[in-house]
Amino acid sequence: MQSSAARVLEEYEYSREYHSAPKQEAPKLQVREGRRTAEGISPLRLLCCFALLVALISLAIYNNIVMVELGDQLNDAKAQLEELQSESVQLRSKLENQSSVQNIESYASATLGMGRAEKYQITYINMEGEGSIYRTDKAPDKAPAQVLLRGFDSLMEYMKLR
Repeated sequence: MQSSAARVLEEYEYSREYHSAPKQEAPKLQVREGRRTAEGISPLRLLCCFALLVALISLAIYNNIVMVELGDQLNDAKAQLEELQSESVQLRSKLENQSSVQNIESYASATLGMGRAEKYQITYINMEGEGSIYRTDKAPDKAPAQVLLRGFDSLMEYMKLR
């Protein structure tokens, strides 16, 4: 059961026409002498590569120079910071020494001619209530009951109840 197309093809293959038809040969490759390809590097390309190489090396050298300068500046700043910190410590200790109670007392007595206050020089003022001021030579009593009463009086005065 062959198809009609297969039968026609089979008949064609056995025919004289098929065997007498010229067969095509593969084309042969021919090498011709003439223009040659460039075997070397062009001078323009070489010049561009050289310029790029010089630029990159210059950039790397400049970068290292900048880094060294910044490192020197950083070291100088650190040295200055340490110097200022040590000076700060010295000034603090000098301030503490000069502001001690003994130094202030000796300065006040020697330079300013001041002395400690005596008990008879101290006057206490007691303000009890509105419009009444009492002057006494003795200090206010520090007994808990007296402190509580003075606090209560102050509260009443603050609230304007007295």
